[in-house]
Amino acid sequence: MAEAGGQPLLLGKRKLLIIRQEQDFLSPLLFSRIALLLFSGMIAGGGCSSSSSSSSFSAVVAPNMSSCHLLQHFPSGQEPYDCCAPPADYEPRLFRPVGGSPLRVRRPAHAADDAYAAKLARAYTLMKALPPEDPRSFSQQANIHCAYCNNVYRQMNSTQPFQVHNTWLFFPFHRWYIYFHERILARLLGDDLDFALPFWNYDHPDGASIPWLFSISSSAAHPVLSVGALRDSTHEFPATVALDFGVDTDLRPRPVQLQENDNTMYRALVRDARERAAFFGWPFRRGDSPMEGFGFGTVEWQPHNTIHSWVGNKSAIGWKHMGALFASGLDPVFYSHHAEIDRFWELWKALPDHEDFDEEDYKNAEFLFYNEDGELVRVRAGDASNTTLLGYVYEEVETPWMGAVPEKRSFAPATLGADDTVCVVGESIESTPCSFIVERDPEVSKASPSLHDHLVLTMLYNDTMMRLDVYLNFPSANATTNSECKEFVTRISYTHFTFVGDDAQLVGNNT
Repeated sequence: MAEAGGQPLLLGKRKLLIIRQEQDFLSPLLFSRIALLLFSGMIAGGGCSSSSSSSSFSAVVAPNMSSCHLLQHFPSGQEPYDCCAPPADYEPRLFRPVGGSPLRVRRPAHAADDAYAAKLARAYTLMKALPPEDPRSFSQQANIHCAYCNNVYRQMNSTQPFQVHNTWLFFPFHRWYIYFHERILARLLGDDLDFALPFWNYDHPDGASIPWLFSISSSAAHPVLSVGALRDSTHEFPATVALDFGVDTDLRPRPVQLQENDNTMYRALVRDARERAAFFGWPFRRGDSPMEGFGFGTVEWQPHNTIHSWVGNKSAIGWKHMGALFASGLDPVFYSHHAEIDRFWELWKALPDHEDFDEEDYKNAEFLFYNEDGELVRVRAGDASNTTLLGYVYEEVETPWMGAVPEKRSFAPATLGADDTVCVVGESIESTPCSFIVERDPEVSKASPSLHDHLVLTMLYNDTMMRLDVYLNFPSANATTNSECKEFVTRISYTHFTFVGDDAQLVGNNT
């Protein structure tokens, strides 16, 4: 455990690799030291530059598809394969959404009836029947995630990789990705007006299991929605999903896990996401390296990453499918998972004083996708902001986690007593809680609301699965203390870490 005020423990120029979960197969030769950046405000103010390229008109434009190359450094045992998109012999036009009616409605997957499940299964049957070289085919749709998320593209007019994770591109990229995937399925069905993907409503107790229509154990009538998907069999329907998935979450009773799910959601969309950069992630501009900042947003960390790891098969290479960036799109539940993540963007914007980035470098960032006609088009991040213009809305459902406001448990001034263990630099943190004191930065006060205290922990680690909980001003916290308290800062739970590299550029990745 940790008690801290906020003065950074790691000073000077630093490059931070942020790991969110336990890892069980990462080679100790790859990194001998890890820096963990932990703070609830994430970034001061409404924006932050992740590198020196912060001048105007430096948006990341559509990737250079001719630079696409074979993904290198697959996990050990994985046969390399090409996930580059089929080339186009024309200049892609800019696609701008114009809206229309009626609006398509995305509904919770767990509430789907058999008629809808049959329709969705037919759509995926048609998609999987397309020739593999067709950009609308299921394998090519999965390759989109492999290519954009594993550095196989270069930025246009730059040697830097094009990366959409751990940046402010995370939400708009995946919105466009799911949008075109949905439009392709609708076109194959001949139902452009009404068809919509379901969202996996795991933030609600009724949807807190793999949806029945995607479940391997209960989808015998529609096997195309799960056949071939590599998953953790112990997490199949009706197992309760752990939005804070970690080394010990499988041991929790369902009521305890549902409460932790509410706590996780409240932190991700409310407590820790007051600033735009905290919610979206750090800026990513032309010429920026994916190694800079590691600025994931609150939702990308949890529940996005944790859902990927929770579903993936721990015994498969890289925790495929959902647990591996290069393969997660091969599980049909991936697309409903990201419809849910997309829905969270809408829920966040509905809260007071929450708006999308208005910086030109954000709005003009570009991606390339093949549409329902098999045409390659360019799209912009800023054009993804309005779902009505994109022609869809989400069915309104209850959000019980909005009421999961943490209560304060430690009322007396925090002090270290004779029975409290002090964390010793260089020694292992094991089962016994330990605390340390850091002086507050005198410049950070209620009079300076745009500034936040940062706590940086520099840690050595091995391949042991473990969990580290961090509390503020709560030295009496122990391993049984849950996260339903105001003093809880964050949970670092090492379960899974896939190491993917590109040439000399090594990138940590845990989906």
